[in-house]
Amino acid sequence: MEAVIGKECSALGGLFQTIIGDMKGSYPIWEDFISKAGKLQSQLRTTVVAAAAFLDAFQKVADMATNTRGATREIGSALTRMCMRHRSIEAKLRQFSASLVDCLINPLQDQMEEWKKVANQLDKDHAKEYKKARQEIKKKSSDTLKLQKKAKKGKGDIQPQLDSALQDVNDKYLLLEETEKQAVRRALIEERSRFCVFVSMLRPVVEEEMSMLGEVTHLQTIADDLTNLTMDPHKLPTASEQVIIDLKGSDYNWTYQTPPSSPSTTMSRKSSVCSSLNSVNSSDSRSSGSHSHSPTSHYRYRSSNQPQQVPMRLSSVSSHDSGFMSQDAFQSKSPSPMPPEGTTQVREVICNVKSLNSAILSQGLESQSMLTKYCKLKLTF
Repeated sequence: MEAVIGKECSALGGLFQTIIGDMKGSYPIWEDFISKAGKLQSQLRTTVVAAAAFLDAFQKVADMATNTRGATREIGSALTRMCMRHRSIEAKLRQFSASLVDCLINPLQDQMEEWKKVANQLDKDHAKEYKKARQEIKKKSSDTLKLQKKAKKGKGDIQPQLDSALQDVNDKYLLLEETEKQAVRRALIEERSRFCVFVSMLRPVVEEEMSMLGEVTHLQTIADDLTNLTMDPHKLPTASEQVIIDLKGSDYNWTYQTPPSSPSTTMSRKSSVCSSLNSVNSSDSRSSGSHSHSPTSHYRYRSSNQPQQVPMRLSSVSSHDSGFMSQDAFQSKSPSPMPPEGTTQVREVICNVKSLNSAILSQGLESQSMLTKYCKLKLTF
């Protein structure tokens, strides 16, 4: 009987040591899990930042589609709803990332130190109790052997003492067995409690993850709407056709702006005007200079043939942009004042030249006949 109980106690003690060894050997696995969880949380945090930037750009595209003139406003509205759902997913992902740190990583790190202390204390207490129980059993067993030897020799009536000693040894074995069972139970509870604590830490993280994934289900309806809206890109919806119809009765807020001519073309035309008119001025100056050889003859020529002074007055009315000198400059160089009898005729010519000059500058000399008319008028007078 005692041998059987002794083997059972030894087996229980071995099981206890195995459980404690497993708990002590699990520390590297827990540490590796914490390390990998930290890396996951870091990547999720980076993903949240990238997702926020992506959704900002996505929202701009949706706004651009919404602000169109009726062609794709319904698509823009659907894209906006899609962006809002993704922002909700982004917020859930941010909460999921935070829960990994607050509910799992940090608490698990703190719990690791407590687990180490508890496992060492269980092992220490078990070893102490087991050693004490074995010593008591050994002492009782020694006393029992002595009584058995005396009983064999027939010395006195020691049978009651022998029976009592054997009962004490049996009780000690039973107590040791119960002690070992309790020690194994404590070890099993400690091992189980670790996983229960881990699950309690993991539960908020999983709940945040499920909440995030629940937002994904709302995307299906929006995706179906976008598929229907973009089925035929070449067919305008009813709202777009209505925009065209409503334009007929509106105040016409839009006007077609004619694109301006290129700067190179304008500059080439102006330089062509300047070169053409300068050539006319130079030829007119040579023709006037051939008739004036002295101050006296020049005055007689101006008095006898008054219209010959008109070309000089014509060149004075041109603007600075056309390349001609101003009227003030011409008057400072004029040798004598204009006779009063030619004032009316010169004014008419000046008015004609002004209108031609304005037309030339505004139209860019697109008509060759206008330049020819201007040159003939100048040479005539």
